Parts: sequence; C-alpha cells; structure tokens
Amino acid sequence: MPAFDLPLLAGIDAGAIARFRRDGFLVVERILSPGRIEALRERFPLVFAGRFDTGIYPDEWYWREGMSLPDVTRHMANAWKADLTIARLALSADIGRAAAALAGWSGTRLGQDTLWWKAPRTKPVSFHQDTSFLDVLDPQETVTCWVTLDDTAREAGTLEYVPGSHLWPLTPIPEGFHAPDDFRAHMRAAAAEAGIAPPDSVLIEVPAGSCVFHAGEIWHGSGPNLTDDRMRRSIGVHLVPEQARFSDRPGGYIYRRYQRTGDPVMDESYFPILWSGTGHRTGWIEDYCETGWRMPPQAA
Repeated sequence: MPAFDLPLLAGIDAGAIARFRRDGFLVVERILSPGRIEALRERFPLVFAGRFDTGIYPDEWYWREGMSLPDVTRHMANAWKADLTIARLALSADIGRAAAALAGWSGTRLGQDTLWWKAPRTKPVSFHQDTSFLDVLDPQETVTCWVTLDDTAREAGTLEYVPGSHLWPLTPIPEGFHAPDDFRAHMRAAAAEAGIAPPDSVLIEVPAGSCVFHAGEIWHGSGPNLTDDRMRRSIGVHLVPEQARFSDRPGGYIYRRYQRTGDPVMDESYFPILWSGTGHRTGWIEDYCETGWRMPPQAA
C-alpha cells in the first residue's frame, strides 16, 4: 500500500527543484486523503501512552502522560519501529525518491522519523538545523519531509523557515531545544556570525495532509501553540544519502548505538534504503509494513 494517496513527484518538477535549492524548502499540498490523515492521527494518543503494536519501543520518547509537564511539545523518534501505520509513511519509497530528486542524490535511506504533537497552550521548539545532529555521518547531509496531520496556522505554532539560511555555515547542536524563552535566538546568533541581517521567517500555513521538504541545513523552528482548542500534529521523515557511512567523529547518541564495532557501514536493518536509482530498496520493508517483525520458522 503506498504511503501517499497522490504521487509526490507530480508536484516536483525542474522549477520545484530550483526553488528548493534556492530557498531550502518546498511545500507540496494535499498529498494525503482524509482517511489516511485520520488513521495517522489515531496513532498519536496510543503511541504516547506506550501502546506499541509491534511491542518495540521508539528510540526517543519525550512526554509521558502523568509524568511530564502538560505545556511542552510532545516528541518521539523512530516511532516506525513501534507502530506499523507510522511505518508505512516513514518507509515510503515516494518520500525517498522525491528527496533524492530535490537533493541530487543517487538514492536515500531512512535516518529516523520524528513525531511532533503540539497540543493547545504548549511551548515553542528552538530554531535549529537538522544536519547539526548528524556529525556522526559522512557525508553530513539530510533532507526532511515534514507531513502535516492538522491544518497549520501561525497561532497554533506552525513550523517556520528562514529562506536561504541553508547556505549559512553549519553550527553546533543548540542548547535549550525544548521550550526556550526565545525560540529564534540561535538563528539570530547564527545570522550575526555569518554577517547577515536575519530575514523574516516564512510560516507554513497549509491544509492537513500536506508536506514540506526542507534541506537539513535550513534554520527552522516553531512558536508556541497559543490556542485553546487546536492541535498541531505532524511527522518528520529524515532522509540521508544511500551512500552515507558512520564518521570517525564522536557523538550520535541515537545513530551510533546501531553501529557495528569497527564498521562504518549503516546496516539496512536500522537504516533501510527507501529508494535508489539502481532499483534497490531494502527487501524486508514491504513485509514489515504489513505484518511487523516475524521470526523465521524453526528447523524441525
């Protein structure tokens, strides 16, 4: 079953690729059907309550009912390992092929997914560059596909981008990622360091079921949800080049745990190839998306 109800590449022509490389992001509206949107929405309260249909925990789980403050943005990483509905989106060949076209890569593999749940009256997320978190890899590159599950709006804390900022120097991972007092502060500091007057942000106000591709080097973040009754649920799918390998630089608290000792190869068991110009796609993806992990039959 395809992850999207309309083909992503229908909205990605030569002009769209040029805009992506100029601005650092590209909006593609109305890709998911209402039924697909609702199926993904329904998974959010389940996974954040720890009800994982594969029985496997995600790699990162930020916010738990009854334990965490109610006014912080909820966040989960690698939920594809925990939930098959989410896996069908995160492991999409369409996303992989579209990201490769935009970035000029020969193919793509999944780095990780991220679930974002900005409930009413929740706090901001700091401006950052996704690629800052990938010094664990060579080449240090990523493209993100951010999929909206609610209509997005300024007052509900939608994602915002600084056009062209993917051409600024890459900075270290920012401190105070969740709930900062000034969520644009790191971006302004980076602009000053680059000798650039920071331009105004572009706020992404799109219908549910849309997506935005962005370069991993672009500065982006989101303000608080100031509403009393609007959710902002979304899923980010972070892609890396198919030829990516582990670097010899330190760090990488999620990625590095899946590196075999002394081996720079990114194992497709954990970083599957979604699409390649050679025709290769990691072989277990389709079966996994249908039935989850299956142990091989035992010999008689």
